Amino acid sequence: MRNILFAILTAFMVGSTAMGANHVYVKSKQNLRCEGYFPQISPDGKKVISAPTDAKKLYIYDLETQRRDVVADEGVPGFEAVFGPDGKVYYVAMKINKDHIIFRSVREYDPETKENREVLSGQHGAVHAIAGTEGIAAVGEHKEWNVRSAGAFAWALGSELYVYRDGHKRTFTPVNVQTGYLWADISPDGKKVLFHVPAQGLYICDATNGRILKKLDGCIMPRWYNNELIVAQGRGRMSYNIIIFRADGTGGVQSLASGECVMPSVSDHNVIYTTKGGSVKLLTLETPEERDIRLEQERIEAERIAREKAEEEARKAAEEAEQTEQAGEE
Repeated sequence: MRNILFAILTAFMVGSTAMGANHVYVKSKQNLRCEGYFPQISPDGKKVISAPTDAKKLYIYDLETQRRDVVADEGVPGFEAVFGPDGKVYYVAMKINKDHIIFRSVREYDPETKENREVLSGQHGAVHAIAGTEGIAAVGEHKEWNVRSAGAFAWALGSELYVYRDGHKRTFTPVNVQTGYLWADISPDGKKVLFHVPAQGLYICDATNGRILKKLDGCIMPRWYNNELIVAQGRGRMSYNIIIFRADGTGGVQSLASGECVMPSVSDHNVIYTTKGGSVKLLTLETPEERDIRLEQERIEAERIAREKAEEEARKAAEEAEQTEQAGEE
């Protein structure tokens, strides 16, 4: 059955252009000067964080000044860094104690003040900085930070899915597997959670009860674009494409970028990704509805400008005619 599902999704992928499946339109595409991996873009679209392949450093790049600063260079900070709604950077830092036990903490970096502080003290086991629907939370197996203010968010440990809402945690096991779950992410409205099961595919479940709503295949590193669309890196024939598709499985799969494209991340209307060579690319997207509204606004604005220009030309012509008439009378 899994092979059949994969074959069906692959057919959708290959045929999406021919079928005219446009979930979104690429409004603009930029090649950024901040080489690196694991890229994330700030909510205001002005800064990018990235890391080298070994993630031993974390950089922040200002798209306006084209300046790159080091956020951190200890504790392998580049893997899971995220921007908060206010533009601050949150990342996981690792330390090994004298007994060779690994402890992980979460730190906050302010690009404006350069202040770097610990928000979740070191603990043994898994630790994550996670973007929720209202803010950033830091979670671990033993301690947490800011979970009440972060809104709704989700993360996974092994085959357990943890869904938080206003500080209240619920634990689900939607799929009983030994391989565990990857890339858990909650939809912007907090109603659905996606997660990936190795060798099985992408699952979407209800955030309130853990009930499976849909199973898809053919992608890795999925992230919600909005409440209905998912951005991911393809698999199979589309292995190095950045793709977008509907969470309900309808409408086919649309390729946003092709050719050694990896590690997509989403922030508002922006999708940022890198290539296998480390070149960072930025797409700004719009849905068909948003595109129609923009084009209508541009049409109305163009008509306004044309009307004002015509009125101004008519006014000048009238003034010239009046001046000519007065000159004739004299």
